[in-house]
Amino acid sequence: MLVLGLAALERIHAQDHGAEDPSSASAVLASGVLGPWILNEELSEDPGLRTVQAAREGRWTSSTLLELARNVADRRPSILMGIEDDSLLVLDAQGEIHAFPLDGAWRSLDLQGRGRARGSGDSLSIETVATDWLGVDTFVREQDQLVRSTHLRSRRLANAGVKFLTVYDRPPVDAASDRAFVDTVGGFARPATIAIVPPERGYGYLLSGRVGFQMLVIDPAVAAVEYRLDGGPPKRIRQPRHRTYIELHDPPREQTLEVFAYDAERELLGTDRLILNRIDGPAAIRIASIRSQPGDGTPAVLAGAMVSPPWSAQLERVEFYRNESLVAALEDFGEATRARPPPTIHVEALIEDPVKAKLADGRELEDAELLQGGDYRAEIDVHLVQIQVLVTDREGNPVSGLTPEDFEIREGSRRIKPEQLHTAHDVRLLLGLAIDSSNSMRPAWSHLRHVATTFLDASLAPDDSGFLVDFDDTVRLLQPPTADKRRLRAHLGQLVPGGGTALNDGLLFSLLQFRREPGRRALVVVTDGVDLDSRSRWQQAPDFAERLGIPIYFIELDRSAKPVIANGSLADRTPDATLLREQTRRRLRRISRHTGGRHFHIDLVAHDVSWPRRIDRAFAQIEEDLRHQHVLTYYADKPPGAHAKPDIRVTARGLTLRSAVALGAIE
Repeated sequence: MLVLGLAALERIHAQDHGAEDPSSASAVLASGVLGPWILNEELSEDPGLRTVQAAREGRWTSSTLLELARNVADRRPSILMGIEDDSLLVLDAQGEIHAFPLDGAWRSLDLQGRGRARGSGDSLSIETVATDWLGVDTFVREQDQLVRSTHLRSRRLANAGVKFLTVYDRPPVDAASDRAFVDTVGGFARPATIAIVPPERGYGYLLSGRVGFQMLVIDPAVAAVEYRLDGGPPKRIRQPRHRTYIELHDPPREQTLEVFAYDAERELLGTDRLILNRIDGPAAIRIASIRSQPGDGTPAVLAGAMVSPPWSAQLERVEFYRNESLVAALEDFGEATRARPPPTIHVEALIEDPVKAKLADGRELEDAELLQGGDYRAEIDVHLVQIQVLVTDREGNPVSGLTPEDFEIREGSRRIKPEQLHTAHDVRLLLGLAIDSSNSMRPAWSHLRHVATTFLDASLAPDDSGFLVDFDDTVRLLQPPTADKRRLRAHLGQLVPGGGTALNDGLLFSLLQFRREPGRRALVVVTDGVDLDSRSRWQQAPDFAERLGIPIYFIELDRSAKPVIANGSLADRTPDATLLREQTRRRLRRISRHTGGRHFHIDLVAHDVSWPRRIDRAFAQIEEDLRHQHVLTYYADKPPGAHAKPDIRVTARGLTLRSAVALGAIE
């Protein structure tokens, strides 16, 4: 049921029985209100509360109108409006899409009502008529906000009605992904075009010299690809599969790579950007220099420190200690503390050693400079290394109640003491959900969408984030990383199955969304099909998945045991189809095993347990794993590229380290 509209309420009465208004031929040209909008709760009125207030003030309020007001409240957190072909399309927060003719003609919305849209410039009108009620909303663009005035009125009780205001803002650009809330073509999510796959490198090593790069080209309309390094002149990639070698700076330094995809007419279709050798990553503090300073009396030294806060933190204070005594502190760092991602900040003080940095959330980073016969070493780097771990018992169940002493860490032959072990409640989670929306998913679609929505609600704490990717014969980023569950629910409800299956492209594109996000990570992929439509090499996604080590959970829906008639013949029962499905299953199992995730095979035609219950159990097991993730930290005293990949073991008997992911290993 949709309650959207703009116009004089009385006019709806006149139009109720089919008489066309002469003005209905006016086209919808309300370009100012098109695109995505997000509810501003502080400036908006509560529909349910306004309805109750109307009753208390002596105006009649029917139970039907109260239900309608609550319905509007559920659907108004976000709205997306766009034009496609000859229709105005409106997507609400519940994921329902309604189409209205651009010529202002009436159109049936459902069995109980009909509506029409009219407007121009910065205003839009959509009028709705049902058996028992009338609905009129007025959308007016006021600078960067959209003001919606809603009037609901009973058709049976003359004095029964309610009015309330809703204010929307444009959704913010997500700084982590450099993408807006939703890319739009006519207002709705569009397929991805191109993405840079980060090159393989050794653990902790920086990139320099001649390095190979692979571009993931998703849009079949792409005819040419160019790249730019550090804003230099564009160079065309001519090799097959859009792979090229690029000469990077030697010695290594931070550099920016951009790619541009064009069609046959040289129209720009899409871009992507990757920052290479980012060294101000998760957390680090170092004494960069210590210089003797001449002066009267006791000699002094000028100690310079470099502080790199984690991406998710803000620097509050840097303290300088000598012999465990606080001798200086700095708290004013200017605009640098508000930049995202936070830059490395240089501070200086007249002091000797050591240095401690305090973050706004109470955590501390510490570095120590040793005195050796009055001489000072030029520089010591101390880097906080964060490892995401999942430990299971003999039955494969995730384990809690662990301590740092339950782990052993080695870099080469050197044993390192664990610093801290944080639980899942202490560290934010970035959860990716990639859903196969191909046509073959239709039999399980309704239940899958419901249980996936429940899963996101249960798995994401208030500080956690999630993103949504859907793939059929192409790939779309439905929702970049966000902590707003309403956005995730709305975009999940927007999905409609159709098309083929590009599983490899969808998996690879989903993994690329993690590259600059802090915190714990996990990816859930739901699919039922054999990949027949990907444009990337089949081995590219598994290689990248295993290289990153992000736990990947596959829920494979299998209906191959059931005869399916397609184009007059049996489908999914041929030897070739069976072989392809078995190859896909083995590949998914290998990826999940090597990344510390799980593979769930759901037989949609099994008779012992219904497949909806199997899907529920799979999502419940993933949720259980996420709740038992830990982050193990330790300090490495060598600069990036110098320390070896850590070897981590669980010392407690009967326990197994299922996965260990270095959180700083992803660009």
